[in-house]
Amino acid sequence: MKGKIGYVYLCITFFCWGSIYIVAKYALAEMGPITVSLCRYLVSVICLAVILKVKGSRKPVKKEHWKYIFVVGAVGYFVSIACQLAGTNLLNSSLASLINAMNPITISILAAILLKEKIRKKNIVSILISLVGVYIILGIGDGSISTLGVILSVLSVVFWSGASIAIRKISSEYDPVQTALYGMCIALVLNIPAAAAENVFVVQSTVTKEAAFACIYLGIFGTAVAHTCWNKGLQLLDASTCSMFYPMQPLASAVLGVLILHEVLTWNFIAGGLVICVGILITVMPERRKKNADSGRFKKSIK
Repeated sequence: MKGKIGYVYLCITFFCWGSIYIVAKYALAEMGPITVSLCRYLVSVICLAVILKVKGSRKPVKKEHWKYIFVVGAVGYFVSIACQLAGTNLLNSSLASLINAMNPITISILAAILLKEKIRKKNIVSILISLVGVYIILGIGDGSISTLGVILSVLSVVFWSGASIAIRKISSEYDPVQTALYGMCIALVLNIPAAAAENVFVVQSTVTKEAAFACIYLGIFGTAVAHTCWNKGLQLLDASTCSMFYPMQPLASAVLGVLILHEVLTWNFIAGGLVICVGILITVMPERRKKNADSGRFKKSIK
């Protein structure tokens, strides 16, 4: 039962993350990317604080766990997103999104090294098939490729994968809402001077009605809801299994692009979407048939 619920949390996560690329266009039209991140985290911190207060599930953080929370906030929510934004500015969006789909590979590798999680053959096959699906949907694009942009995008993937491992290390100790809240508080503090510098030296942001509503959406659904569900998924499932759902993000973006921005539904989207679903099913279906054995291994891993 826990596994099934975990899959639901992951689907919600990647739908929300996929919608970010659509909604963010309205905010980025008037505001700099770091300023958008600042507003996003401000809204999400308020939401998560209210949720945690209502749930009454806050626990004192153990001294030895603060290092993991700092990694989540500074490396995952701040540095990783900064690298992602910078890389996207230097690359076309298709290539940047394709590089972002490397998350399953890096999370699986780091989980094997740091958490001693086994990389199964079906996971490797699933990763390769899903990446093929992402490639079919997005393509590589034309024009010259910025080496710096590729490096920054790859670093973003590595940093976020490291943060996901840190979340996994403490996921059994704290409510996912608390983990997300504390991490985002750290990111919010770090974003304040970064956003100030952006407005002084790079671009002057203007807060319009459209940009404000976009930031509110990004803060509530794209950040508070999505990251809480992601942390909950990591609490119920192993990190490598959670990472298999990453290809759903560009798929969700494409669907919302058709519905909201009236983009054309092309053959490569349909074919790529089917390939991605096959890749995910390869990971999920065998695990459901062996859920009792896997549940026993999971319980041992968190003791």
